[in-house]
Amino acid sequence: MYHLGKYCAALAFAAVFMFSGCSPGSEPAAPGVLVSTQWLHDHLNDPDLVILHSGTSEVYDSVHIPGARLINPYDFTVNTSTNRNEMPPADSIVKLLRKVGVNSDSQIVLYSEDIGLLNRTARVFVALDHLGLGERTKVLSGGLSAWLEEGQERSDVLAEPAPGNLEVLNLKELVITAAEVDRQRWSSDVVLIDARSDEEYYGSPAGDGSLAEGGHIEGAYLLSYLNITLDDSPYLFRSDKELRELFQKAGIDSGKKTIFYCNSGIKGSLNYLSARHLGYPVLLYDGSFEEWEDLGLPSIRPVALPHDDEQNTTYD
Repeated sequence: MYHLGKYCAALAFAAVFMFSGCSPGSEPAAPGVLVSTQWLHDHLNDPDLVILHSGTSEVYDSVHIPGARLINPYDFTVNTSTNRNEMPPADSIVKLLRKVGVNSDSQIVLYSEDIGLLNRTARVFVALDHLGLGERTKVLSGGLSAWLEEGQERSDVLAEPAPGNLEVLNLKELVITAAEVDRQRWSSDVVLIDARSDEEYYGSPAGDGSLAEGGHIEGAYLLSYLNITLDDSPYLFRSDKELRELFQKAGIDSGKKTIFYCNSGIKGSLNYLSARHLGYPVLLYDGSFEEWEDLGLPSIRPVALPHDDEQNTTYD
């Protein structure tokens, strides 16, 4: 499992590589949703291509993929009085995309400026998929880090596109409510997946006067978002073969509908993106475990610390 210390070390590793010409190497992604740097290089001058840099002005203003337009991934979720990171109204998403020149016939490539925004960038893809743009949106595996590592052309020219004319005709209902999760979670045609870390899924058992914390939705299996990317280069997605094996071990297949959740719908978006890339039918419960707990719906919680000879005991 990809633990926190290793994750932080990998963040530092990615930062070191941001402005180097070295690459750790990875199997090129097939052109489903995820695409490789070579794929983007080959399509960089396609007339209808719109490249979206998901990140900050601090990075974008100094270096970005040629022709890319800046978007703030935090604009693609909203906080309500009860929940974090909910899906915005469709017209709000359309306005954001028109502002950066997205037209009704645009082909979109989305990339993250660094690993810290990878999950947020995946959530932008969910929003675009909701608008019905998922079939003409690609996501660059490795993002800006991989692009720079491979010595691809870079730019500091700020894009000033004319406003786009995007219109949405067919919204895709891909966000599921707590009530629907509760109704469907025991169905033989549904797989419910917790996308958080193993520590969050199993929770912290009670002991030394403390109460048990965490846990997961009753009936959910674990497939951590931390396993979706490479251990030594966590901004790069695993190969299609590795992803499919991970998903199959978790009980996911093309004949079942998969529902992903996490804490508030961000981490689970990485799993959602990967599943869409492989062609699985998927939904996102964006209220996720935070809402589930608030509603008092059935969950599995650890209750006591294991004995020394039970250190590998799980709590589900």
